[in-house]
Amino acid sequence: MSQLLTPQQGGYNPEVQTTTAQTRLKVLSPQYIIAKGLQSRPTEWVPGGRPIYGRLPGSSETYRIDFYNRVVESNITGNNSVQENVQQVGYVYIPWGDSINGPTSLEVVSTGNGQSFLVKGGTIVWKYGKTEVLPTIVDLSVIDASRSKYEVAFQLVYDDAPVAQLYNVTDFALTGQPLNITSSTDSVVGWRYPAVNAFLNTDNLRWSNEDSFFATSVQPTESYLQWTSDLAAAYESITLRCPLGTSYSGTATLHYVTEGQVSGSVQTVSVSSDEDGQYFQFNPSDPSFQSGWRVEFSSTKVSIQAVTVTGSVTLMLPPLTPSPRATLVMYPRGTSPDTVINSDGEEVPVTYAFLADVDVGLDYQVGEITDRRNIIHRDYVPVADWLTTPFDQDLIDLYEQVTGYSALWMAPPSCMKQELFELESDQITVEA
Repeated sequence: MSQLLTPQQGGYNPEVQTTTAQTRLKVLSPQYIIAKGLQSRPTEWVPGGRPIYGRLPGSSETYRIDFYNRVVESNITGNNSVQENVQQVGYVYIPWGDSINGPTSLEVVSTGNGQSFLVKGGTIVWKYGKTEVLPTIVDLSVIDASRSKYEVAFQLVYDDAPVAQLYNVTDFALTGQPLNITSSTDSVVGWRYPAVNAFLNTDNLRWSNEDSFFATSVQPTESYLQWTSDLAAAYESITLRCPLGTSYSGTATLHYVTEGQVSGSVQTVSVSSDEDGQYFQFNPSDPSFQSGWRVEFSSTKVSIQAVTVTGSVTLMLPPLTPSPRATLVMYPRGTSPDTVINSDGEEVPVTYAFLADVDVGLDYQVGEITDRRNIIHRDYVPVADWLTTPFDQDLIDLYEQVTGYSALWMAPPSCMKQELFELESDQITVEA
């Protein structure tokens, strides 16, 4: 049996694909840092290494914010007396060499037709990393904007709730899926072979419609197995496998269950056999997405050990990487909500990357556009003069002396050799 998941067309999610060309966020979330063990630690001093590595600016370096503390506003506006709480702010990221009015600056500009404006594309930086956004034209007549002053912003939400994804599966066990499982034996309290056993895919547990522990008078008079789910699936094949050593005869009939109502017969099959034992297999001629299935057996003496399916299934899977989401919004000035509902139905706080205030007049006419962007960028700065090879060499020598102190200074032969080397390095000749 294989548990291979193949994304269908339309259900493709790059986050669940394996790749050897991984990329890492420039600014990592606290959850990612803890999981990967990337917490801050003292500078590593190693023999022959540069203890100041990682502090050298390069030609393509842009300013990196410490999103886990507070940043001085001088990094943004030049004002040294004010600090911004970066946990609550989204910033426009301007790479080195680009203009704050360039095509990737998220600048809001008029399109010229009077009833629309353009939001340029670019990158938003916030506490959960970088989020790329595409350019967007906002037509005020389409959204029926009333006469008012609006604030245009990107609404930033970190949403790690599981999302529904569609996969093709073959001989797939339904173990662990969110199913509501019922059967003809549920009415008997203390039944030793519950219906859930049929979906556990084990060799020692099974669902059975007969239990010798109970008297004949309380044994079920019908035999069926039913399961429903909030996640729709289109099964091309359903296999119900009996335990080894069984010898049943009779048929099984498949029905669909919709809103608690059992449909007419979809397919009736007889019991089949192979080298692994007996089984019932359904192959609907016209597979369709359903949320409930019911199999009725002609015999009351039946037992099922495993249920597997082939076809399309919907699975709720959490993202493998942080999933910040940026949504372009436009609210009347001062009415932006502090919380939103995420995909899991939870109310979560929201962060804004404000872009501009836009005055909308009569007939959806765009009036004044006031820029409100918080911009993060830094020009290239050459390596400072104090970062020189002699300075580095002094640090390396000091490190080697400290780490090797016992061998250099506490053993007389080594100590004398070290002194001799230092004298010779100063052009002093020592004669015996």
